[in-house]
Amino acid sequence: MSIAQVDLTRLEVFRNYLDGAAEEDWQAFRRTAYSLNIKERGDCSAAAFTWDGQMIALPKASVPLHQGSMEGLVEEILRRYPVDTIEPGDMFITNDPYAGGGTHTMDYCVAAPFFSQDGEVLAFVANVGHHADVGGRVAGSWAVDNQSIFEEGLLVPPVRICVRGALVNDVLEIICRNSRMPFDRAGDVRAHVAGNLVGLRRLREIVDHVGVHDFKRYSGALIEYSERRMRTLLEELPDGEWETVDYLDGDGVGSDPLRLRLVMTKRGRELVLDWSDVPRQMKSGRNIPYLALTATCFSVIRSLLDPGLHMNAGINRVVRYVTVPGTCVHPTFPSAVSDRATPCQVLADMTAHCVGQMMPNRAIAAMGSFQGWGFEGVDPRSHRFYANYETIAGGLGATTFSDGINAVRGWPAGSMNPPIEALEQDVPVIVRRYELLQDSGGPGTFRGGMGIRRDLEIRGADTQVTSYAMRQVVAPPGISGGRRGRLARFILNPNTPRERVLPVAFTRLPVALGDVISCETPGGGGYGDPRRRDRAHMLRDVIEERVSREAARREYGLA
Repeated sequence: MSIAQVDLTRLEVFRNYLDGAAEEDWQAFRRTAYSLNIKERGDCSAAAFTWDGQMIALPKASVPLHQGSMEGLVEEILRRYPVDTIEPGDMFITNDPYAGGGTHTMDYCVAAPFFSQDGEVLAFVANVGHHADVGGRVAGSWAVDNQSIFEEGLLVPPVRICVRGALVNDVLEIICRNSRMPFDRAGDVRAHVAGNLVGLRRLREIVDHVGVHDFKRYSGALIEYSERRMRTLLEELPDGEWETVDYLDGDGVGSDPLRLRLVMTKRGRELVLDWSDVPRQMKSGRNIPYLALTATCFSVIRSLLDPGLHMNAGINRVVRYVTVPGTCVHPTFPSAVSDRATPCQVLADMTAHCVGQMMPNRAIAAMGSFQGWGFEGVDPRSHRFYANYETIAGGLGATTFSDGINAVRGWPAGSMNPPIEALEQDVPVIVRRYELLQDSGGPGTFRGGMGIRRDLEIRGADTQVTSYAMRQVVAPPGISGGRRGRLARFILNPNTPRERVLPVAFTRLPVALGDVISCETPGGGGYGDPRRRDRAHMLRDVIEERVSREAARREYGLA
């Protein structure tokens, strides 16, 4: 349906209806979940789709990478199950990155068809959540040194988890049996279902209000509107070709830094991102599924070009991606992909750098990537095995007009650090230190955002720790004369005679009762010459201990 044939005021009201339905799905899912990772960290998302799988609503609270987790889901369901075999009350679950599931096996996706009163499939609602353990060789299922997808847990192709409204207990039992934490898996899968029931209820209210005919018209018009708005914006920008080069810290299993090159071309009303000049797929978990790549670029392009643009499939019609199957940004089955989030942060920086060359007033330096760790062992309070993880925010890069934001997840990642009280209740650790990290932001006229130091004391027996990290070897670059942000690192027993700086990547590192493990996340890159920084701001940085006196003299020339 053409955008010219709909009332734009009604279209905006309809858009908010749809966003509300998807957001309530997400909220209900999160609030009914059992695991710390979903209910406290918010590592979950929801969306609404047309009957043929085009995304029409994605709440702003969603994790950007989860867009990729859901985008191929409905199409894969319809490929496997003819629409006339799907009934009201059916729901489908999958976590297979190579069969329409998440962008790694820990992301379980559940989709539910929405029917008109006449039995026609009008739409789908779907939600996705990161499950802290789905089996595999390592507790938590996520390890950079996994060599194939078969080491990353149970693979569930799209199958029915509900049939005509009834939970399929056989499927649920298979999922739970393959997890080291079956109680959490059972609760979280039921939460997926509960969230989608709320989403379906809200869609019913929308259709009752606008009617089936207008629901179809306005769904199509929303996608067309986003496409036209994006094309109009691009048409106003100069044509050209821009490129950037950055590096992954390595493959995580021993390689030197790996070079990535992006060439972005803008011609008229289309944008092309050429990712063909990248390494071959790796024998490690740092491969990036194609939909994770597109979701990462989507989040950056929308944020920098038009933050108010409605998030739907219309944008995908404007941006074209060039990739080579068998490379690290388009791996083929059965490549491991569990650690895809850490390299995605470098891809996001590269995309932002190219957009910043096209639109210099929107330029932004590289972000300080999140760092993460997973814990497994026996909880002495319950004598039960546990497995959980957290990812810890870094600092955003500086912009052309402001310092970078401190302690925040950037671009493709969006979940939170868990509250200390919730973490200590769920995992046998004590948080001994949690603070902004002095001198971590890259010096510049505008300073990069600050990273975090987070120290945990181990209080469980037989504890092992696994790392997820980036920007521990190649620091986040600044722009226009701004300096790089500080490198990240993990330290065991800091500020003691037993202090040891840990490797960039480690899996199942044994730690003893009473050991303290420290994570220092990187700061963002700076923007502009540090010696042109406003002196009042510089003095405030020193007083507030964001910048040390030594760094103020050395980097900024402050007497």
